[in-house]
Amino acid sequence: MKIGLLGCGTVGSGVVEIIEKLKGSLEIQHILVKSPEDCKDARYTCNYADLVNDPEIDIIVEVMGGLHPAREYILEALTKGKHVVSANKAVIAANFKEFVETAKAHHCYFLIEASTGGGIPWIKNLQRYARIDDIFEITGIFNGTTNYILDQMHKSGADYDAVLKEAQKLGYAEYDPSADIDGIDVQNKAIISAGIAHRTYVYKEEVPVFGIRDLTCADIDYFHRKKKVCKLLAVIRCLNDELAVYVEPTLLNENSLEANVPDNFNICSLSGVTIGDLKFYGQGAGKLPTANAVVQDLLDIASDEAKDYEIVLDKTLKVNNENETHAYYVHTDKACETLQEISRAYESNADGVFYETGKLSVAKMHELSKQLRQQGYKLFFAGIRE
Repeated sequence: MKIGLLGCGTVGSGVVEIIEKLKGSLEIQHILVKSPEDCKDARYTCNYADLVNDPEIDIIVEVMGGLHPAREYILEALTKGKHVVSANKAVIAANFKEFVETAKAHHCYFLIEASTGGGIPWIKNLQRYARIDDIFEITGIFNGTTNYILDQMHKSGADYDAVLKEAQKLGYAEYDPSADIDGIDVQNKAIISAGIAHRTYVYKEEVPVFGIRDLTCADIDYFHRKKKVCKLLAVIRCLNDELAVYVEPTLLNENSLEANVPDNFNICSLSGVTIGDLKFYGQGAGKLPTANAVVQDLLDIASDEAKDYEIVLDKTLKVNNENETHAYYVHTDKACETLQEISRAYESNADGVFYETGKLSVAKMHELSKQLRQQGYKLFFAGIRE
């Protein structure tokens, strides 16, 4: 099968490398790049029409990133009857339902294994178990950048800015790391995972998110004293045909499996009524792990195994984060009467005030944090897993 590749950066170049080593039925016909200077041979072009209008191209691989023109390119490819494989979690999360419906209408495959978990075989396994089981919980460390930062801060005691610079030097963090450290990347993956597991489209505004940007060494010292480790988690729970979906830092017991996931690794977990608990662990990002997942999708299309992994979003489940409750850790730069009233314990020192609240709903805590920031408080919070 002949392939049109959109983007030849980190992941795209990995796709080229793996396909060329395979020497099998997959062949890259054209590669779309931004600039004429990037055109290395006759396969390269700056014109998308060369790919989408080529009758010999069967599959478009979108690894260019961003929302636009990725959305338009994917929709045009599907409309013209070409299968699409994408690793772009941002554009998928924002347009998931539209992509799935367009693919179905034009009898095409739309496969997205590489969008969530990088090289971890998460999406297909989630689909397999959801076929025959009720998946009532999904949790996970879905972002390697933030896991590296948190792991290094816990282990070395270095401050956030120093660890972020080291992550950027190692290639684990982008020049602008906002999507990672603010939890947006994990939010996108939570939307995709919820859709796959529960056949429903979750809107971005329904998923509250809080990242690790304001984490300090004072927080890490507090966690050490409490024998806790902080990880940025995505959580999806289903109860009575309602979903709780959210992203937030979470304090885990220091001997738990998730607390000990090192460096830039990911762990994706599901719990089903009949299958029980399953965990998938591995490299959640990187050139070759992510490219491997892309090529797996391509091989599934080439062998027609893709028919077993068609995505279906035919349900409408309400997202309700009011019924999801747990205690929270909150660190503010100054005393807060509102937090004091709802806390079971608190202490203060030169670094600020540290609260442990009673049980609060996820919706209430995320809304409270917004209100306190608007009032001028600097704060960091994390859910407490007892």
